[in-house]
Amino acid sequence: MASWFFNSLVALVCFGLWAFLPKVALRYISPKSAVIYEVLGVFAAGCIFFLMVGKNIDTDMRGILPAMATGVLGTVGFLFFLYALTVGSVSVVATLTALYPAVTILLAVAILRESITLRQVAGMGLAIVSVILLSRG
Repeated sequence: MASWFFNSLVALVCFGLWAFLPKVALRYISPKSAVIYEVLGVFAAGCIFFLMVGKNIDTDMRGILPAMATGVLGTVGFLFFLYALTVGSVSVVATLTALYPAVTILLAVAILRESITLRQVAGMGLAIVSVILLSRG
């Protein structure tokens, strides 16, 4: 099994649990409290990763700034995800927010000058159709 495939499967399971567990948490705590605990979980994982990396941590600001922006945007996005879960079903909210690769692809094409195939465009279109079908109840 190729390492990218195994790593992708692990990420898939982690992201699936990441999208499911907040709905359980929100039965007992508010979205703002849930974000604080989520950030504490990220901090704990970051401490473990820091110990694993040790003195080999990179210090190039061209990478540090976008990495930190990723953390800020992920936290803000998570807060809005939690607010959506307080009134929406996890199946629809998770599916809708899982369309984020469409934003990524558009940015990669516009800013990084990556190419996009007709198949990828069709895939994005089908993903959007799936959200529409799932959200109409």
